[in-house]
Amino acid sequence: MSMRAVEKGSPRRGLSVVCEATTKKADSAAKRARQAEKRRIYNKSKKSEMKTRMKKVFEALDELKKKAEAQAEELLPVEKLVAEAYSAIDKAVKAGSLHRNTGARRKSRLARRKKTVEIHHGWYTPSPAA
Repeated sequence: MSMRAVEKGSPRRGLSVVCEATTKKADSAAKRARQAEKRRIYNKSKKSEMKTRMKKVFEALDELKKKAEAQAEELLPVEKLVAEAYSAIDKAVKAGSLHRNTGARRKSRLARRKKTVEIHHGWYTPSPAA
């Protein structure tokens, strides 16, 4: 830390000398900043991968829902995409990039969307509520 004198005041009152302290950024703070930047980039890539995989699933499901004469076998590639998305979500949660409840919500969202497509085409009939 260094001190420097600064003259302040108006010409009427006279000048007063005030000491200001200037602090140099500590080495530990610089290291924490470097670590935070590394983690930010790592977390961003995990989240980006997860979002991309989710988007691919949603697009495939929308395409399948629009098809009038779709067969149940056409759902198999979509299920593979869903599995990849689940894996990406689980990896993001494990790495700490995503909260576990957020991961669970996103997986649930994928499963619900898939189920609506299955119901739409009549491949799945929900059991009546008790």
